[in-house]
Amino acid sequence: MRIILTTAGLCIVLLSFCQLTPENFGYRHQTLIFRGDTVHILISSKIGEEEVPKPIIMEIQGSTGVPLIVHDGENMISSVSILKGLVEDEYHLVMVNKPGIPLMCHHDELRKRRYKIPGTNKYPEEYVKHNNLDYYVERNNEVVKYLKKQVWVDSSQFIIEGHSEGSTIATHMADRILGITHLIYSGGLPYYPRILAMIRQERQLEYDTINPWVQKSLDYWTDVIKQPLSSMQENGWDTKSETYSFSQSENEVLKRLHIPVLISFGTQDEAAPFNDMFHIEVIKDRNTNIQFKSYLGLDHYYQSTSEQDFIPMIVKDWLDWLDAN
Repeated sequence: MRIILTTAGLCIVLLSFCQLTPENFGYRHQTLIFRGDTVHILISSKIGEEEVPKPIIMEIQGSTGVPLIVHDGENMISSVSILKGLVEDEYHLVMVNKPGIPLMCHHDELRKRRYKIPGTNKYPEEYVKHNNLDYYVERNNEVVKYLKKQVWVDSSQFIIEGHSEGSTIATHMADRILGITHLIYSGGLPYYPRILAMIRQERQLEYDTINPWVQKSLDYWTDVIKQPLSSMQENGWDTKSETYSFSQSENEVLKRLHIPVLISFGTQDEAAPFNDMFHIEVIKDRNTNIQFKSYLGLDHYYQSTSEQDFIPMIVKDWLDWLDAN
């Protein structure tokens, strides 16, 4: 029996055996085991300089369960990284996946830009279980120790950058992990970050009438305080343990750091007034290792009503700050 494949049929057969990998999108991919879980590490380096010793910038992902790479079957169409393609001349860029969330996926697999178990509206159990501050800090400590052993890592400078919820994790990493030399705290809220951000978002919807979700958020916070270790999800809220862990005030943690710290935010971010409040405290306390950089008219994601991409300018500011500190 003769089997004849047309050109189109051959392409389909070849594609069925061709699985996309992080390398298709310019990353090296390494793994380690933490508490029985596989931790996926992505490294972005300048082409041809993958093994050249350089300092690390470790970028900490923000909230929500989303893969580090989202593609359309051929090209990467979204990435959680602010820094990729902008820092590799001087640094190796490192990112680590969310627990229980695939490292990469097709955009059709997402529900409202989040990864849920197929056929359900639920996050994977491992994500729900481990999506808390202490887990991330302890796991990332192992990643830092692993990286420092690599011949392509220059440990004289080890930078942590975190945006939004990632800023909380990055702050506590800088506080608890030895060898962190610089912290870039981007889009964070130094006071009760998770719950206060939730309330601020609801307050911004109040105009002529009271927004009932403000009181619902406060009632939810009351329940969180009663059961801060609960991993149950009720009525669409985050787990109480997750909310409690990410609602710890960071102002005192930031002020006790002795390394250079850059606080970066857009003036239209709902957290902007609280960053200004923290700036006032820093001046009062004569704390000179913390510096502030605000961006006029930009929101939480450094966007405005124009179509201009401000990220390259902002990252250049961060690199200039690193060079000066």
